[in-house]
Amino acid sequence: MRGISSQLRGQVIAGLLVVSTAVIATLATAQKADSTDLTTPSFLVATRDLREPPFQHAVILMIPSSEPPLLAGVIINSPDKVRVRDIFPQARQLKRTQETIYLGGPVEPDEESVIFRASSPPGSATRIFDDTYVATGHDAIAAILKDPRVADLRVISGKAQWLRDQLYSEVMRGAWYVVPAKSDLVFSDPKDLWSTLVQGGDLQEAEAGQAPALSLPHARFDAKNRQH
Repeated sequence: MRGISSQLRGQVIAGLLVVSTAVIATLATAQKADSTDLTTPSFLVATRDLREPPFQHAVILMIPSSEPPLLAGVIINSPDKVRVRDIFPQARQLKRTQETIYLGGPVEPDEESVIFRASSPPGSATRIFDDTYVATGHDAIAAILKDPRVADLRVISGKAQWLRDQLYSEVMRGAWYVVPAKSDLVFSDPKDLWSTLVQGGDLQEAEAGQAPALSLPHARFDAKNRQH
């Protein structure tokens, strides 16, 4: 009986060690997620393994969320066939008369937003970083399209949204590269943007030996930006 008891005791101890190791690993992962900085303006760049529409080859600019604790972003390299002027006839200062709406993501596809650069912020806009702003709502976008301070702009329909832990999990599974956002890239030619950034992400991952740390903005729109 003593031999059996010792064997059982050994099995129990071994089992406890396995459980303890799993718990420690889970806590370590949770601690890492909780301590991740979510304030740096960033792009999410779809890795080569991500093949799910509409995110395949997507470059997403993270923007302040209007619905915390959700994180939000808009795809910036997926132009549609619908022209901006078809929806906003007052868009006279666009560089190209054929400027089109961009498809920003599967959430709220009928809601437009505008990302733009300006020397000073219009009252209805929220700053993303540097001289780059975002605003939502038809009236707010119409006013910005007529504002002489506005330089580059993109009108975008729809957006993407995640819970914080959900997005962190996707990054850790290798679905996304996290790349610091730059204004020049936001408004660059969408045809080459993904290939340029994904090559940089591949290089960063190879040098680091692991997925980059999650670094995304997490602020909220002012109430006046929720125009309908």
